[in-house]
Amino acid sequence: MQWKNWCFVGFLLTVRDESGTINITLGSALDITGVNYDGEYLMNESLQKITQVKKEYKTDVRYVTCDSDGAHRKARRLLSEKLPHILFSPCNAHQINLIIQDVIKFVPQFKETLRQSDVVSNWFRKSSLSQGKLRDLQFEFYSKEISMPGWTQTRWYSIYVSVQRVLDSKSALQMYGVRFGTNLGLVPFELKVVLDEDDFWAGAREIAVVLKPLVEAQEEAESDNCTIADMGAAVRNIYLSFSHLRDRDISWTRMSQLEKRWRSFYQTDVVAVAMFLHPKYKLNLFRSDPAKVHSGVIYKRASDLYRQFFRNDPTKLLTSAIHYSGSKNIFDAKYTRQLSNPIDYWSYAETEHAELAQLAKFLLSACPHAAAVERFWKKMKEVHTANRNRLHRSLVGGMCTLKMKFCREDNVRDAEKQKKTEKKAGEGETTSHCGVPTIEIEGGAIADQGSRSGDLMRLESQISELDELFAQDNEAAEEDGDGDQPALSGEKFFTLAELFNTSGV
Repeated sequence: MQWKNWCFVGFLLTVRDESGTINITLGSALDITGVNYDGEYLMNESLQKITQVKKEYKTDVRYVTCDSDGAHRKARRLLSEKLPHILFSPCNAHQINLIIQDVIKFVPQFKETLRQSDVVSNWFRKSSLSQGKLRDLQFEFYSKEISMPGWTQTRWYSIYVSVQRVLDSKSALQMYGVRFGTNLGLVPFELKVVLDEDDFWAGAREIAVVLKPLVEAQEEAESDNCTIADMGAAVRNIYLSFSHLRDRDISWTRMSQLEKRWRSFYQTDVVAVAMFLHPKYKLNLFRSDPAKVHSGVIYKRASDLYRQFFRNDPTKLLTSAIHYSGSKNIFDAKYTRQLSNPIDYWSYAETEHAELAQLAKFLLSACPHAAAVERFWKKMKEVHTANRNRLHRSLVGGMCTLKMKFCREDNVRDAEKQKKTEKKAGEGETTSHCGVPTIEIEGGAIADQGSRSGDLMRLESQISELDELFAQDNEAAEEDGDGDQPALSGEKFFTLAELFNTSGV
């Protein structure tokens, strides 16, 4: 995040509660103003946070979500090589936002239509007299006022809202042009040309049709209940909507650009297995014809991921996967239909199918977006008042740290209070089964400033310390001689065409 002339990088640890909602457990902001902000720097800072969580909170970080700039991409690659049992991925919500940007960037005719739409919305935002007359017409046609917002770069989904509002007010706008067309003070020449042009209205409708599934996916991606499986389903819906566009040139352009982004940023085997393990999706969204991706491939990828993340060979996972996909025994719908939450579903099945349930709860507990970090920055408004903005950044940073400390202490007190309540109720000693913690890493849009000579001794010390901590929890795996690390998940790639059928939504 950039604030005035200063830059910060934020770290948040999030845990899903029993309902599947993301909750912020702790957070910190690091002043990186003037720092050589590159992948190695981010890797070192991330390792420190992962080590801190392991030592101070006695829990494991299994999933790390971060930004999509060059520094974060390099950090993800380096961290994946050093800690293959932790899943590192870009923010999925940010990727959906960039797909919307691609639509405008790679479809030339959309640029002109968007410029014309801006002519309309900008005029009524700057002319209060014209805005009042249009408002009267809107009440006449729709019995309500329809605002004309503009759109903001980097918040590309706002394009859809801006264009759709113009379309929603089409009748009132055209009547405005008819009634006041001779008055250049109310209807300038360029505005009249746009309102009278059929190609503009057709182009605006086409933009709205193309962007609607993307905006819906963006909304899904930023929700606290979103899972990796939900993001896979959202990308699949986008792919299908692009394949069904009537303009085949636009359709081909959009599908090829989506494939390119899918190849660059998504760990497709992780997405496919997460979708398979979500009871709502299973294998239903994949291609039904014999192709590269079939049930056997998904089962194999699930075994590989289990071996990678838990550093142990599965013994019954394939059998469990067959029973699960066939809805056999305890997976029969007559037993599971009352379980709408996927975590509850797999907690129910965990006794008989421990390995598959362990993998499912891991993948479906992971938070695939860094939206919580964006919300964290918005909360800074409570600190950044007009007067406080004059304070030095060190003092402001200290205030934020103090506020986060209070929030953390509140969480500790709540946990202690809950334990006392359970003890009074006579409940036996239980083991907490919280969702998998997730560190989300979000940084300001700072260009990669080249390689930085990192402190190799410090890095090796952190890796060694982490290895010792993880070894304490995995003595059995160490005794089995688990020395060979599996291939990184990004090397096992499925294209969208291989994964999803385009015959229907």
